[in-house]
Amino acid sequence: MNILIAAGMPADFSSISYDFVIGVDFGNINLINAGILPDLAVGDFDSVNADELKLIKTKAKELIILPAEKDDTDLEVALDVALKRFNQGKIIIAGALGGRMDHMLTNLFLPVDKKYTPFATRISLVNQQNLISYLPAGRHKIKARPDMKYIGFLQIETGNSLAIEGAKYPLKAEDNFKTIYASNEFIGSEMNISIKKGMVMVIFSKDQMK
Repeated sequence: MNILIAAGMPADFSSISYDFVIGVDFGNINLINAGILPDLAVGDFDSVNADELKLIKTKAKELIILPAEKDDTDLEVALDVALKRFNQGKIIIAGALGGRMDHMLTNLFLPVDKKYTPFATRISLVNQQNLISYLPAGRHKIKARPDMKYIGFLQIETGNSLAIEGAKYPLKAEDNFKTIYASNEFIGSEMNISIKKGMVMVIFSKDQMK
């Protein structure tokens, strides 16, 4: 099962497969404009006007209105709801990249928060140019994507233990000296990576389409 969470930035939903849709604040308007009716609308709705909120209320099957002042972001609440309601399946977050840098970094590192690390492998963030996923300590086989040429890795508390095999630029753990290894490429249909502890953020990307 795939759960799509639409945050407030513009997003292309056409290539995303989903079974349940959660709109977050203005993300609901993006969904509705794309012809997708939210199964659940979540937010304090401070980024929509009165007419847009009325539209959301008429189109969404369920509505959760949050207070403006709260400890968690609207996206965090939406993620909490998704994890509580669906104990299996993938959670795809669209519309969470770009815009304000503080918001984007918060969204990127959300699955790294200790509250979410047990579920991090189920969570991915996507936009038209990037696909970000998260892997725990261990050895992992990563398959190439025909739509995204490049792959990068951000180490998170790995102790610089990342090793990469079967890539254009292989890496031995003992030679590891960077937090981020960007612009790697596949030489076949898959590559292997390993880390001894922590997590690694896996970033598939492609050059921006003109």
